[in-house]
Amino acid sequence: MSDLREDLDRALRTVPVSEPPVERAKRDGRRIRTRRRLSVVAGALAVAAIAAGYPALTRTTSAPPVPATGSTPKPSATHDPAVTAYPAPHATQAPDGLTSTDGEVGAGAIGKLKWQATIQKAGTANAEYCFTFTSASAGGAVPECTTPPKLSGSAPGVFDEMGGGATPVATMGEAAADVTYFIVTFRDGQQLKLLPVSVHGHRYFAWAAPVSMAIESVDAHLGGPYATSGLVATAVPFNPQGEMPVFGRWQGAPGLPTVPQVTKVIVGRTAGHAWKVTAYAGPWGICVAGSPGGTVCFPPGRRITNTSIIAGGIGVAEPGPRWGFAVSGTARVRVTLSDGTTVIAQTVTVGNEPLFAFWTDKNVQPTGWTTYDASGKQTGTTVTVSGTATATKSASP
Repeated sequence: MSDLREDLDRALRTVPVSEPPVERAKRDGRRIRTRRRLSVVAGALAVAAIAAGYPALTRTTSAPPVPATGSTPKPSATHDPAVTAYPAPHATQAPDGLTSTDGEVGAGAIGKLKWQATIQKAGTANAEYCFTFTSASAGGAVPECTTPPKLSGSAPGVFDEMGGGATPVATMGEAAADVTYFIVTFRDGQQLKLLPVSVHGHRYFAWAAPVSMAIESVDAHLGGPYATSGLVATAVPFNPQGEMPVFGRWQGAPGLPTVPQVTKVIVGRTAGHAWKVTAYAGPWGICVAGSPGGTVCFPPGRRITNTSIIAGGIGVAEPGPRWGFAVSGTARVRVTLSDGTTVIAQTVTVGNEPLFAFWTDKNVQPTGWTTYDASGKQTGTTVTVSGTATATKSASP
């Protein structure tokens, strides 16, 4: 067992960087972490009409996002703490990889702030698991029980995060049987090597880092529990500033095509108000940020089935840019507003989806829209009453 520990310690040693102050991280660690869930945006976003077939990831932020790139990580930034992660100290070797009998998956530190990740089978009918992160500054265990995310298709892993805002982000996930290890690369150059640990027949991994440390990529080295085959799948997340990363499709390995990264910007000035809407498309899906406003991310693999208008991260009681997606082939959208005026918005294509944006004043919201193709031919129209789509029709081809 001591030989295994020494081998793991050598394999998982992190690139050292200078030790910064961590008192703020300690204070933030006392806050109860909240869980990010995949759902249609509600409450924080005012939906002015039905966004058919395009559920969004819950994500809002007051600051514009930092776009994810596939570039080489920059040298270590002195303001970032050293992050470490390693498997459960009591994990033992088994034919299918490291195994934990006490539910502990991993442990590590953010500077001097230590964390521990465990999974325990809860005594409920739907067999939920409890994710528990502990640290001295958090006053002991801060558990959260939920159904773990499910692996699907050929994906080597699936992620689930807790935290956000000023607190550290704790990421846990399940690994496929053919994953040997993961390499997490941060923008500042630091890297973590994660070995999955089996608990209750599932292979889990975990790490924690401040929200300020953007993730460049996560590489899954494939082969088997103890040996790699040379195949690598990569997950490139979108990193909204000050928020948790948004992961989407894996790329690189056979059957996992590469998804290009595209950024499109719509700018305008209305009644003296300068505004901007930026869309970031990539393996994470599409993330749209309004300035002023917030950021909303949509998962990959979705197609708009009907023109949708969504308040861009701010309530309808405030002035600001609104944006929406239209059906394929839409060149411009005429939007009717609740004050009786109309606005014409040209579209830009983002990830094969036409995106449009426009400005509305305080307490003004969309009540309907009409779409046109590049030749000016009307292709569809929607009327809303009290924010609910009541009639939708498409023009004859």
